[in-house]
Amino acid sequence: MSHVSTNPSQETLGKPPSERYDSWEQVGGYFDGDGNVGLEVVKYVLRFKLRFSDTWKPQVETVHLFFHANGIATTSISHEVHQEKRDAYRFDVGALDSVLAAAKAMLPFSVKKAEDLRIAVDYLEGRITGTQAIQRVNDEVRTGRRSGFLRRPNLPYVRGEGLRTAQLENARNARAAYAVDVSPSVQAKIREDHSDLRLGHIRLSRKYGYSVSVIRRILGAP
Repeated sequence: MSHVSTNPSQETLGKPPSERYDSWEQVGGYFDGDGNVGLEVVKYVLRFKLRFSDTWKPQVETVHLFFHANGIATTSISHEVHQEKRDAYRFDVGALDSVLAAAKAMLPFSVKKAEDLRIAVDYLEGRITGTQAIQRVNDEVRTGRRSGFLRRPNLPYVRGEGLRTAQLENARNARAAYAVDVSPSVQAKIREDHSDLRLGHIRLSRKYGYSVSVIRRILGAP
C-alpha cells in the first residue's frame, strides 16, 4: 500500500535545475494535462485527492520533489504494470491540508482541470454541500471535461456538518453495541476467527449476525 514519502530518490535530487519543476505555474500546467482530481463519496462526507501519473518516471519524480520542497505530503511513487499499454508511475496527494494547499496553488494556472480543483477547494473550505459538489462534478462529466460516471447527489451537508453527523452516529452505534449481550463462548469464537482465520469486522458481522459495532467492541477495536 502507498505511504507518505518524505525522501525523494537520489536520482531525482541529482537532476540539474533545468530538469526540475520550480514553480506552481509549471506544475499546474502539467496537472492540467496529466493530473486528476479523485473523488470518493463516503457516507456523510466527500474525500478528494490529487493524482499525478506519467509513463516516464523522471517526470513524476520531479513533481514529487517539488511537492515535498513546498511542504505537500504525498504517497510514495508507485509502479503500475499494464498488459496492453506502457507501464505508468504515479503518486497521490490525499491528506486534507495538502490537497487544499496544492489545489489552491495550482488553480490559477489550470484551464481544463480548473473547475475540478475549484470544486475541491469550495467543498473542503465549507462553502458548498456534498450534493452541490457532486452536481458540479456531474456537469464536468457531461461536458466531457472530466471522464467518469455520473453520481447521485444525496449528501446535503457541508463538510463540517457531515463530520459532526458521522461522529454522532458513531457515538449512537457505540452505545447500542454495548447494550447487546453476547455470550462469552461466542465472543471467544469471534476472537478466534479474527486471529486464526484473519476474518475482518464485516465478515465476522455477517457470520455471527451482529453489527460491525458489536464486533468492534468484542475485539476491543477503537
